[in-house]
Amino acid sequence: REASCSTRFGPDVQWLPPDFDGSEDENIDWNVDAERSKLFYDAIREYWPGLEDGNLVPDYTGVRPKLWNPDLHNFCSKSDNNDDGGDEGVSNNENWMKDFMIAGPEYHGVKGLIVLLGME
Repeated sequence: REASCSTRFGPDVQWLPPDFDGSEDENIDWNVDAERSKLFYDAIREYWPGLEDGNLVPDYTGVRPKLWNPDLHNFCSKSDNNDDGGDEGVSNNENWMKDFMIAGPEYHGVKGLIVLLGME
């Protein structure tokens, strides 16, 4: 619950094109897609069945940082071809889909530096 006595739901995820770098407009429509509201109502009604039609109001759109994309390899990988299943590559590694990463000296080699990646 927010200070305004309202409740927020979301976010919804729609992936940007894999080659998107933000340097050009690329004709991306940043408006909230009203057609997706049914997905929100259906999901919320799984735990709040009394939610009435028309009670949800779109809020905002934007880009949320992610360390992975379903169409790309791990952005935080030191190696794109690691077959041993270790934390450095994507092969045989379920960790490649992490939403965030805390990288300390063991990752980047700089003593005393901690890097927070993908945290909003």
